[in-house]
Amino acid sequence: MKSRMIQVFMMLFALTLIVIGCSSDEEKKVSHFEKGKTYFEKGEYKSAELEFRNAIQLDPEFVDAYERLGETYLKLGDPRGAFREYSMVAKLDPENIDASLKLATFYMLGKKNVESRERVEAVLAREPNNIEALFLMAGLFDLENNLYEAASIFEKILELDAKQTRAYMGLARIYARQGKLDEAESQLMRAIDLDPAEIKPRLELVRFYSGRNDFDNAQAQLETAIQLNPGNSDLYIVLGNFFFQMKKPAEAEGAYLQAIDISPKEIKPYLVAAGFYDASDNAEKTQAMYEKALALKPDDVNIMTSMAGYFLKRQQMDDAKKYLAKVLEERPNFFPARMMKGEIAAFNKEFSEAIGIFDQLVKEEPRSARAHYLKGFCHLGKGETQVAKTALAKAVELNPEYVNAKMLLAEIALKEQDFEMARKESAEILALNPNDFRARMMLGNALMAQGKTADAETAFETVIAENPQNPAGYYRLGLLQRSTKDYDGALDSFNAALTLNPMLMDVFSNIVAVHGAKGELDIAMDKCDAQLEKVGDAMVARAVIHNLKGSLYLAQKKTDAAEKAFGTAIRENPDFLPPYYALARIYLTGNQQQKAIDQYMAILEKNPKQAGPHMLLGTIYDMQKQFDRSETHYRSALDIDPEFAPAANNLAYLLSTRDGDIDEALKFARIAKEKLPDDPSVMDTLGWVYYKKGLYGNAVQEFSGSLEKLPENATVNYHLGAALFKKGDRTRAKLSLEKAIALDGNFDGADDARRMLSEI
Repeated sequence: MKSRMIQVFMMLFALTLIVIGCSSDEEKKVSHFEKGKTYFEKGEYKSAELEFRNAIQLDPEFVDAYERLGETYLKLGDPRGAFREYSMVAKLDPENIDASLKLATFYMLGKKNVESRERVEAVLAREPNNIEALFLMAGLFDLENNLYEAASIFEKILELDAKQTRAYMGLARIYARQGKLDEAESQLMRAIDLDPAEIKPRLELVRFYSGRNDFDNAQAQLETAIQLNPGNSDLYIVLGNFFFQMKKPAEAEGAYLQAIDISPKEIKPYLVAAGFYDASDNAEKTQAMYEKALALKPDDVNIMTSMAGYFLKRQQMDDAKKYLAKVLEERPNFFPARMMKGEIAAFNKEFSEAIGIFDQLVKEEPRSARAHYLKGFCHLGKGETQVAKTALAKAVELNPEYVNAKMLLAEIALKEQDFEMARKESAEILALNPNDFRARMMLGNALMAQGKTADAETAFETVIAENPQNPAGYYRLGLLQRSTKDYDGALDSFNAALTLNPMLMDVFSNIVAVHGAKGELDIAMDKCDAQLEKVGDAMVARAVIHNLKGSLYLAQKKTDAAEKAFGTAIRENPDFLPPYYALARIYLTGNQQQKAIDQYMAILEKNPKQAGPHMLLGTIYDMQKQFDRSETHYRSALDIDPEFAPAANNLAYLLSTRDGDIDEALKFARIAKEKLPDDPSVMDTLGWVYYKKGLYGNAVQEFSGSLEKLPENATVNYHLGAALFKKGDRTRAKLSLEKAIALDGNFDGADDARRMLSEI
């Protein structure tokens, strides 16, 4: 009996604990929820988020907590989080109209009109006069350009409630798009008459007048709004923006500072002022405004993200990383901060890391044109042209006015010798922005490549007229004139470019080449000596000039002087490739190769830790076709200096032509390209390695870049023809292969070029 009583007592005790526990959990849930609401009202949204999350953890079906959490995420600027929480509300409470309308809004903003319409129609089926649902439906009709239906819904809203200013504004926008400007103005005036101090309809009227270039009336309406709402700092921000657009920077600055005076505890005026100073290139004031905003809200991720973007733009990467790290510590999934982290990786050429970031961002937000663009940019940086084109094309599809994406597509097309596509893309950019310098240059380059000389000349002359202080237009015009043998015109253009920037060695090399073509070798030599004085101690420039002097001495059959000049070029810049080949050719044609070999071997015996002598020995053995020995010396040079670009380039080419390890060849070719991105020999080598790997599109890009600087080189023309042949572009392949044979019928690869021509 006693045992039975103990069992009953224990059961009652356990039930009591369960009831107490349930009661305790319920109390905790309500406590967390109420705390969350308090934090929300105070604007402490991160604390509110935590409390609502705690409430949901205790009750995973707590609809009110999900709803308030959705509102919190909206305040935190996290629309993805808000969408997730409202989706849970709709799932748990399908009859919740507010959640359905919020989801419909998200779908509409994401341009998912079908999903949005389903939600709106479901609400209207239950509540035909729900005004918020009617506004959403009108917005959907507007997006679909069904202006008649949109207008009829706005009219229905006004029948239900004649004080709905948004409906008047909606009607005004529709009338304006239909060209009924008087009716549009009348609707806005009716909205303002309802409450003259209400800001939104008056600002809509400001936009209406600005759109008609009636700036006096626009400014008058703005000033009236400020008079009626003197304590509203946002209106001063709008006034500042208005003055900024009117190119009145002093008035704009005054308005922004007035906004700060009115609301010194709000961060928005500081951020707007920072943006103004940044656009005005006033770094000191920009940073000061950001720091003042951050002092008000030290943990605000939006301020820190803006600061990181500011430092990224100024290429102050350490500062950008510092602020991004704080943001991502607070919000690991914050989309803008992750985008910026990817940009920093791309800037540092850490393309694989950046692609990993952008792949994830694209997966999460497939309609982010910028994420697709940056992904394409990084693939292009890795030489993955086809993947890059796909990503860039997607960016343009999502945003047809994405100029940077279109520009990269144009550059790829030009390098792939798809000149018509390059012309088309650049023309489309110019239609969006007629003064775009890069697009105008691209257009001229494409027309020049197509042989449309007169049109190309017009394009370059337009560039010069619009940008008279930029040497690039003069340089490209000079190249065009040189190609048509207008040597006097070419010299005028090249000299104009060099006057603007005496350090442009491509320009100076063309001046020497033109004088050489005219048989004016003494003038060319005098120009070289004068240019050496101008460039001072700039070793890279001096190396180019001494190399040019060596070529001029050779043309005058002054071999000893040429040898000395080429040696000086190598000493000035050991990474400069042409003088190595020039010296090796002197030794081979003069039957002095053994003497040279002995000389450089003696140098190495005295000091074996010199990459230069190994490079020269490798080049000599290369020309003698003693490839095992040349490979040994190239590798020795790279053992001494792993980033010695000339040896990396030649070893890569040697491995690719002798069926060596093609992946190792690619590694060395990329080392050379990293150090010498604009060297035509390096471009040719990397292109040939790509060709051997079957990456024909990438190969065409590199060969095209090389040919811009070596248009009369038979080997590079052959390489381009071979890559085009493999791509299936036989028309252009034929032109390149025929040019290669015409330039030199006996170059290495001439027989292969003839074979391809026989198959075309």
